[in-house]
Amino acid sequence: VRTYILEHPEIIPEAIEILQKREAEKRLAAAGSKMATPFPGAVAGNPNGDVTVVEFTDYNCGYCRASVADVQKLVDSDRNVRIVYREVPILSQTSRDAALWALAAAKQGKHKAFHDAMFSGARPDAQSIRAAAVKAGLDLMAAEKFAASREAIAEIESNRAMMQQLGFSGTPTFIVGDQILEGALGYGALKAAVGRARKRG
Repeated sequence: VRTYILEHPEIIPEAIEILQKREAEKRLAAAGSKMATPFPGAVAGNPNGDVTVVEFTDYNCGYCRASVADVQKLVDSDRNVRIVYREVPILSQTSRDAALWALAAAKQGKHKAFHDAMFSGARPDAQSIRAAAVKAGLDLMAAEKFAASREAIAEIESNRAMMQQLGFSGTPTFIVGDQILEGALGYGALKAAVGRARKRG
């Protein structure tokens, strides 16, 4: 075996890729259906779509901001895709504040509006979070109350635990079927991943 590997070193990257894919599949299987089950309201696209794209995101993440247009293009071009948003504030306290308000927006059926307003505005701080909430049409008093609730905090902690279980540490990360895609990979990569997932059923 050693001699064969030394004579054919080109098989090493292929073997590593296969091993990584198997490990990813194991981690995704361990996460189960919970990962693709959205926090109520934190969903976009077709709620009954045949392919689910789970996006782990942080409102302070520049790469997440850059991916917003790509995800929107995917939803616009494929009417059978469901997007599940998972709030994983890992960069700062203001990331956490924005994530909690995003969950409050989801409770009011306005997650996507808040999500888009947050990423189209200034970096998260008290002023920009409130501005995004106003733009999304939230009941501000109800949102502020829910953002401080045990339910919202528990969802954030659950998402962070899920992130660790799946074995990645950055945002954005997309889960499409049995594929883990890390980073702002662009519309083409997302579309291709959806196509592979749909083909595999």
